[in-house]
Amino acid sequence: MSKVANMLNMLQILKDRNIHSISSLAERLEVSERMIRQYKLELEQAGIYLKSYTGKFGGYQLDENNNFLKIENEVKEKMYLIMKKAIANKNKVKIKYKSVNSGITERVIHPAELFIYIDKWYIAAFCELRNEIRLFRLDDIMEYEILAEKYIDKNTIKK
Repeated sequence: MSKVANMLNMLQILKDRNIHSISSLAERLEVSERMIRQYKLELEQAGIYLKSYTGKFGGYQLDENNNFLKIENEVKEKMYLIMKKAIANKNKVKIKYKSVNSGITERVIHPAELFIYIDKWYIAAFCELRNEIRLFRLDDIMEYEILAEKYIDKNTIKK
C-alpha cells in the first residue's frame, strides 16, 4: 500500500481515541515500527497531532482536538465518496475546476489518491489538460462527472 494510504489507515485505527502501541499499529499496517514513527512525524507536519505515551502501556492516541476527519458538508462528503469510487473503479472524471492561476477550466482527470492537508481534502490525479500529475482541492471542484471511460495505471504518467 502507498505511504499516504497507510497514514490514512493509521488515522482510521486511531479514530477510536484509544491508545494503540506502535508495535500493534505496525503489525496491523504490515510495516516496521520505524515507519509508524515516520508516519506520526509526517502527520504532525500536516497539522494532525497524535499524543505519545511512553512505558509499558504507551503508544499513540489521536488528539481529541483533531476534527480533520470531518468533511464540512454533505456535498463535499458525497464528492469524496464518488471520487473514492472512481479511484477504485479507475474511471476518468471530468471536472470544472477553479484555479487561482488559470481561472475556471474543464479537465479530465485520472484520480489516484484522496488525502487531507491542513483541514482541506485534495485529490491527486493525472490531468489530461496539463499532461502531468496535479493536486486538486475538493472545495475548488465546481462540477464533476464520472465518465464511463477507464484509465490504465501505466498510462497515467506520460514522459
